[in-house]
Amino acid sequence: MRGVPADHDPDERVRPVSRAARRGLIVESDGGSRGNPGVAGYGAVVREAPSGRVLVELAEPLGTTTNNVAEYRGLLAGLRAAFDIDPGADISVRMDSDLIVKQMTGVNKVKHPNMRPLALEAQAMCRAIRDNGGTVDFEWIPRELNQTADALSNAAMDGKTIHRVHGVQGEAPEPADAPDAPDDLTDRRDLRLLLVQAPSTERAVERVAAAVRPLVGTGSRVITAPEPLAEQTGRAVAEVIGTEVEVSADWAADPGRAGSEPADAASSAAYGRLRLSGGTVVIVTTRRGIVTVLAEVLGLGPERFWSLATAPGSLSGVEVWADGTASVAFTNRTDHLA
Repeated sequence: MRGVPADHDPDERVRPVSRAARRGLIVESDGGSRGNPGVAGYGAVVREAPSGRVLVELAEPLGTTTNNVAEYRGLLAGLRAAFDIDPGADISVRMDSDLIVKQMTGVNKVKHPNMRPLALEAQAMCRAIRDNGGTVDFEWIPRELNQTADALSNAAMDGKTIHRVHGVQGEAPEPADAPDAPDDLTDRRDLRLLLVQAPSTERAVERVAAAVRPLVGTGSRVITAPEPLAEQTGRAVAEVIGTEVEVSADWAADPGRAGSEPADAASSAAYGRLRLSGGTVVIVTTRRGIVTVLAEVLGLGPERFWSLATAPGSLSGVEVWADGTASVAFTNRTDHLA
C-alpha cells in the first residue's frame, strides 16, 4: 500500500473529473489503548458508497501509546487505503472520536506534541486527495455505529495485524465483523530495517555511512530524525547508496533516561507503518527511537526497556516477514567506529 508524502508530486496527479463521475468511498476508523498510555492498536475500514460494500479492512498493533495517537493512526491508515483505491474519490470519514473530528475540521486546535505531527500528516493526505480532484469530509458517529473499526482495533490491541483487500467489483466480501479470519497478506512485503543511532561527533559520520553501504541495496529508503548530526549522517548514507534522504519528526525521539516513560509513541507508530509498507529502510534516530523498535520486537516491558545497550553511531538490524513475524538480526554493531 503506497503512502503519500506531504510534498506529493503534482505531476503525478490524476486529472480532476466531474463530481457526478467521481467515486464515493467511506472511511471508518478507530483506535484504542488499554491503559492510556498502554497497549494500543488501530482499525480502519474502507467501504464503497453508497452500497456500504467493504473494500479494505486494516488493523495494526502500535506498541505503547495513547488512545488519541491510536485514533489518528487509524485515520491515517484509512485515508491511505482510500487514496490507493481512488486518489480522486469523494471520501466520507466517520469516527467516534469527537476530538479528532473537531481537530480535523478546524474547530479545535491540536495542542499535544505527540498529536501535532499526526494531524499534519492527516491534513497532508487530505490535501493530496483534494489535489487529485476529490473531497474529504468528516463526520462524528456514535460508537455503536463504528463497530467494525472498533472490532479491528481490539484485534490490533490483541497483537493481530490485519490487511484484507476484498477483490474486484461484484465479489462477495468476507464478513467485515470477523477480525479473527485469516489475514490477506498477499500485498505485504518483507521489511529489512537498519537502525542507526546518530553519532556524537561529525568525525564518525563517514565511518557510519561506509558501514551501512554493504548492508543495504542501492536505492533503499533513508529516513532521519530532524537533528543536525542525524541529518548529516542520513545525507551521507543516502549519498553512498544512491537515494534521497527523508526527514521525519516521527523519529525525533527524545533521548530519554532510565526511569522516564520508555517507548516513544511516534517512533513506535512509524515502525508500525513501515511494517505495512515493507522494503529496505535505514532509520537514523536517537537511542530511544532505536530501543523503542527493538523492545517492541523482543516484547520487552517498561521495566527492561533501558537494559538494551546501544552506542552513538551503532547499527542494529530488524527483519519483519510478510506474515507479521519479526526478529532482531543484530544490535549495537560498533566495529566500524574503532
